[in-house]
Amino acid sequence: MTEQGSPLLEVRDLAVSFEADGGRVRAVDGVSLSIMPGETLGIVGESGSGKSVMAYSLVGLLASNGRVDRGHVRFEGQELLGKRGIAAAVRGRGIAFIFQNPRAALNPIRSVGDQVRDAIETAGRVKRRDSARRALELLEQVRIERAKERCGAFPHELSGGMCQRVLIAMALAAEPRLLIADEPTTGLDVTTQKVIMDTLYELGAREGLATLLITHDIGLAARYCRRIAVMCAGKVVETGATSDVLERSQKTYTQRLVAATPRVGRSLTDLLPPAERAAFDVKTPNGRPPLANAAPLLDVQAISKTFGIRRTAKPFARLSRWFGGRDVGETAIGHHAVRNVSLSLAPGARFGIVGESGSGKTTMSRMIARLLDQTEGRITFDGCDIGAMPSSSFAATPLRRRIQVVFQDPLGSLNPRFTAYEAILNPLRRSERRLPADVQEERVVQAARQAGFDSGLLGRFPHQLSGGQQARIGIARALVVKPDLLILDEPTSALDVSVQAVVLNQLSLLQRQLGLSYILVSHDLNVIRLMCDRVMVMRSGRMVECNDVETIFSAPSDSYTRELIAAIPDLPASIMEKTQ
Repeated sequence: MTEQGSPLLEVRDLAVSFEADGGRVRAVDGVSLSIMPGETLGIVGESGSGKSVMAYSLVGLLASNGRVDRGHVRFEGQELLGKRGIAAAVRGRGIAFIFQNPRAALNPIRSVGDQVRDAIETAGRVKRRDSARRALELLEQVRIERAKERCGAFPHELSGGMCQRVLIAMALAAEPRLLIADEPTTGLDVTTQKVIMDTLYELGAREGLATLLITHDIGLAARYCRRIAVMCAGKVVETGATSDVLERSQKTYTQRLVAATPRVGRSLTDLLPPAERAAFDVKTPNGRPPLANAAPLLDVQAISKTFGIRRTAKPFARLSRWFGGRDVGETAIGHHAVRNVSLSLAPGARFGIVGESGSGKTTMSRMIARLLDQTEGRITFDGCDIGAMPSSSFAATPLRRRIQVVFQDPLGSLNPRFTAYEAILNPLRRSERRLPADVQEERVVQAARQAGFDSGLLGRFPHQLSGGQQARIGIARALVVKPDLLILDEPTSALDVSVQAVVLNQLSLLQRQLGLSYILVSHDLNVIRLMCDRVMVMRSGRMVECNDVETIFSAPSDSYTRELIAAIPDLPASIMEKTQ
């Protein structure tokens, strides 16, 4: 046990390297930090700064080519490095981990309820017969709606934000003393994010739960962390009280991170370093708002989507597999993902959809993109009733080229066997089969340049690129076929603020240059404020309200919208005034 006044976790001179082509690469270089019981310490920095590698090394979760070169890691006074038995005993019950990619961390062939029960039973905190009840309590604690029903769901049946909440529930199941949270709120809406972080904060105050919060959200760190450490190139460049580091930093790197955080009173170009603003702050022929009386490019009328979910009573599941056919003891559950939603977009419109995870945002966007069939309703694109076309056959029509999607998970949406060049070329080759090879190459290079992707990297595979570079491939892949409507599903949610600033400015410039219309699906209301003219707020599959962006943020008509806006984790007023 930790003596009173002693750190719960103490890291001294930690160095980690990885074997790579050409020798070893140092990922963490001389990191030292400490966490007291009940404290929340924030670790901030750009992707590639070593934040996650440092955290993985604390609990012995490095990849096979990784190695701790030197240093000490002491938990409750016990050395963990080089002590596999002690580290294994501590992992889970003493130190729990919330991983950054929830879908990759969850078992795809086990229900989420069973996975939470596994965590509870492994920790041995409650008797086995009570594990189902405790699992349900934890899922309700992390605000999963209809938790009892969703205990039987598999990860692919839940949204990314819900999968993230399941991971948080699994981490809390063991009642650890230290929680290492690697981007725990990336896929969460602001209200759920606030509930989760408030819960962790209360556990710290009441039970002494310490949290190592790794995040690219400076506003989140400012609200919940007593101290923060800023990492760059594997080193801690500064650490101290949150207010001191954010308000009075002398480090250019920290100042740049703070300046890149979206907030009230800032324009898109304000998020960039002064030297980079000129490339994006340009007037373009199409840089004008859509005409109010223009014929709509997209018209969606009263669309709904109901998913049929089948659940089988476990005692009969094996019998049903033996005898085939409909499962014995099966019950059918209808889940209404989207209910009677309408919207209209003029050419050149910038439309935002916001709401909590599971509100139907992504389902709505996938129906518009004809990746999913609606249950009811009408979808008209440029005068054509595309809702009458089955999604399975829409890809073969010329209209497929005109509606493109930039997906939420840039790495997961890219074929790992395709180079960046092949990934961008693939949709062009499918939509315009007779293009000569030299024209194809020209279009791919042009799309890469429009998306801000270095053409010198076109020969690399997705795993050889950073998250920001992967996101730009997704944008280039959508642009290469010259679409009229882009659907952007959380395009920057996994990016650090400095990379996000560049990607958002790139998207804004493209919209002005090419006259694109786009639908931006996001849980980040500050991003919506900067990128959209009109906003629709969704909850439980329904439209709560829809209005111009200024009205939504200054005079929302619904209490839920006011709750969303109040939950935005902005920087303290003193920092915001200083950086205007």
